[in-house]
Amino acid sequence: METGMILLVVYFLSFFSKSLSIQQESTVRQMEGLREEVRNLTQRLQKLNTTLQKEKTGHTMFYAVIRGKTFNYNVDTILVFETVIVNREGLYNKYDGVFVAAQKGTYMFSWTVSGTGSNWIATELVVESQVISSAGVLNSGGGNPSGSMTAFCKMEKGDHAWIRSTGVSSSHSLYSLNDYPQSSFFGLLIHGE
Repeated sequence: METGMILLVVYFLSFFSKSLSIQQESTVRQMEGLREEVRNLTQRLQKLNTTLQKEKTGHTMFYAVIRGKTFNYNVDTILVFETVIVNREGLYNKYDGVFVAAQKGTYMFSWTVSGTGSNWIATELVVESQVISSAGVLNSGGGNPSGSMTAFCKMEKGDHAWIRSTGVSSSHSLYSLNDYPQSSFFGLLIHGE
């Protein structure tokens, strides 16, 4: 009977030992699975954090005006809106009046120019050498009328956009004071691709 009891204890210990070994292997596999899941979640959090940091900086946008100037300009002259109010990412150049797209996407541009005398003030939005839209007004009744336009267009990364005078008249008279009227140029990335 003692031998039977000893065999039973040995068998039980052997079974219990195998059972513990199987449980340990299962626990190790579960731990490895949890570690992998934590790695994946950490990567997702890092991507989300990067996205949120980009969104904190806001959209690509600029807004510039011409202040305290009255001048005539010829056909196909780029207008330089030299007083920059907003220039996120620094993509509008206040020295040459040209905006450079930082990424491919759909952009919105809006501009207003004010005239003086009995002349035309006619302008157009140009992206790379393509005229996107135009605006103009003839000052026939005195005062300082303004011509405005808003346009949407697709741009590739590195494309250039600017406002220039048109061939409607050989001379354009721009009149832009510090308060009213004021000529301005605005650009905004609506949707990046």
